[in-house]
Amino acid sequence: TLVQTQKPHAGRVVSLSWNGSVLASGSRDATVALSDIRESRPFSSLTGHTQEVCGLRWSPNGQQLASGGNDNLLLIWDFNKYTMECTPL
Repeated sequence: TLVQTQKPHAGRVVSLSWNGSVLASGSRDATVALSDIRESRPFSSLTGHTQEVCGLRWSPNGQQLASGGNDNLLLIWDFNKYTMECTPL
C-alpha cells in the first residue's frame, strides 16, 4: 500500500539517507531535500552543489549531514532537530 508520494526535486533522485523520521535525498538537480516522513511535504532544500548530489550520510549522532557531489565538493551541514534547520558548516 502506497503511504505517501513526494516530489521535492526537479531531477532524478540518486541518493538517500535516513535520520530517524528525516529523509535526506540528493538529486541530479544539485539539491538536497530534507523531508519528515510524518509530513506530506519536504521542509528544507539545501543548495551548495553545482552538479548531481551522488552521496549522503548522516553522522552517528544525527547532528551533521555530509553531501558529496559530482562537482567534487564534500559539504557538511549542521542539523538542528528541534528547529528542523540545516546550515552549512
